[in-house]
Amino acid sequence: MQITLKCLYISALICTGQFVTHAQEDKNIVIRERKERYAFEKGDSKNPVLVKQNFSTSYRCDEFRGSIPYMEFYNVNSTVDEVKVYVNGDRVKSIKPEHRYHSIDGYFFSDARVCGFMLPLEKKGTESKVELAKTILDPRYFTSIYFNENFFLEDKEVTLVVPRWMHLEIKELNFGETGISKKVSFDEKNNADVYTYTMKNLPASTSEAYSPGPSYVYPHLLVCSHYADGKDGKITYFGSVKDLYAWYSSLVKEIGNEKELVKTKALAITKDAKDNLGKIKAVYTWMQENIRYIAFEDGMAGFRPAKAQEVLEKKYGDCKGMANLTKEMLVALGIDARLCWIGTRHIAYDYSTPTLSVDNHMICAVMLEGKQYFLDATETYIGFDQYAERIQGRQVLIENGEQFSLANIPQRTYDQNKQIEKRTLRIEGNNLVGVVGHQMTGESTESILTAAHSTKKENLKEALQEYLTAENRLYNITNLKTSDLHDWSVDLTMNYDVLHKDAVNNFGDELYVELDFRKEFDDSDIDTSKRKNDFWLNYKRQLVQETTLAIPAGFKVKFLPAALSIDNDKYSFKAGYLQKADQIVYRKEITIKDTHIRRSEFGKWNDDIKQLKQAYLEQITLTKK
Repeated sequence: MQITLKCLYISALICTGQFVTHAQEDKNIVIRERKERYAFEKGDSKNPVLVKQNFSTSYRCDEFRGSIPYMEFYNVNSTVDEVKVYVNGDRVKSIKPEHRYHSIDGYFFSDARVCGFMLPLEKKGTESKVELAKTILDPRYFTSIYFNENFFLEDKEVTLVVPRWMHLEIKELNFGETGISKKVSFDEKNNADVYTYTMKNLPASTSEAYSPGPSYVYPHLLVCSHYADGKDGKITYFGSVKDLYAWYSSLVKEIGNEKELVKTKALAITKDAKDNLGKIKAVYTWMQENIRYIAFEDGMAGFRPAKAQEVLEKKYGDCKGMANLTKEMLVALGIDARLCWIGTRHIAYDYSTPTLSVDNHMICAVMLEGKQYFLDATETYIGFDQYAERIQGRQVLIENGEQFSLANIPQRTYDQNKQIEKRTLRIEGNNLVGVVGHQMTGESTESILTAAHSTKKENLKEALQEYLTAENRLYNITNLKTSDLHDWSVDLTMNYDVLHKDAVNNFGDELYVELDFRKEFDDSDIDTSKRKNDFWLNYKRQLVQETTLAIPAGFKVKFLPAALSIDNDKYSFKAGYLQKADQIVYRKEITIKDTHIRRSEFGKWNDDIKQLKQAYLEQITLTKK
């Protein structure tokens, strides 16, 4: 759903390939000083309370000349009022900010606009400064203030001016040992409380893969506007979850769905379904397969779902549009379906804090025969009643007419996301030959189908084959047979013949065989010299590989590698070999029980990955009798 301006700025830099240079590695540019001022003011009847924002940022070039992108995002709920640029103290009027609608891959999304330009830094030791004035037209959309910037920050001051007629709560989060100081004073003239935060030497915001969201990591203020004493009485914002739901509900009532059109489509999709459960599954699968998920929402479109008929026509939508269409089709079929608001694990808050920052996603809930199911059609290849890691256990706000209810998405264990590979092999010359079978479910299915589709092959089976070979030309797959690739409500199965060339080394009377072809997690050690944040693995899972190798006639086992057994509360790595009559059985289990690896646990994780890597290097030795 909604995205904070700081997050938008960071994501834009990532999209342009400039974030890493300027935020993580670039020591050439620093922010010498930044001042931010936020003041609540009374407006007009349409926008009774405004938030006036003034930013002043001075950039310094420490090593060599260059230029940096300066961007500010806004929408129908905000305006960029004035931008001034100074280079070496002189006002530069020739730099004209460009205002345009924000787009990704050629798609224009909602009403998000960006004001941006390239800011020059002429030579070492020079400074350039940007002053920007902005207005937020509704305090509901003024939710957070992050202190870190996209460059190293030497000095920063943040001031909030809150008149006594404005009633809000300011939560200070992740301050820790950052050295942020706070001062509160009273402006008698304006009858306002003034909150001033000062800080020095803050590191640049960084983008690290598999990291917790910014709300877990960076110091920031969460601004919760409760109500205002307006000219014509009390103006209620979000004093409670009830207020938040009432506002969401008011937006839903304005959607304007064409029910008959949606019903016609729903009936066509479910014409072969035998009961309501079958209808739910049919609609859910159709949504996953036919509506493209566009993961960008902002402005009013960040909160109000698109019309169901528009999503049907365009064949794409954001999470809200997809949730709305899913709900409307099910309701048209006489099924009790409801919209839900939820914050994914990317967000540190829950509904104990009534603010628009509490959620960033929408899904659909279904009540059927006393049981509650949740449908998230943005997860393209996950089965019915299976839940992605990003929403498991998360609190969810469920619509119920003028009322609402709170629940939690079911928590799943690694059993939901099993991936089993069984191989039966024999040695022919220097090759391993045999048959292989795969069975997978949950996010393991989603992962492999997403990877297969990303190969851009027209034929899905061909794409799967390329994925299964891991681009190893010596690993040849033939006669691939799969379960229905359009029905991920059941386990995905794949069976094929395999020829693994040159997998056996022959030295005189001895054969050396390496049975583990895939070596999952062998590149998962963490660079502790660079990593700043905790590490979040994608999802809980269990990976099982079992290989049976026929001992060739005339040979016997000379050496089997020692077993590996690492088991703790968060993960386990197990691998072992066993001789059974004229066969060798290799079994490996990798189980991720908890996806959150804390920085304090990096050393242990790296030691265990090192042992796993070593186990992968071991070979079976067979010798002639």
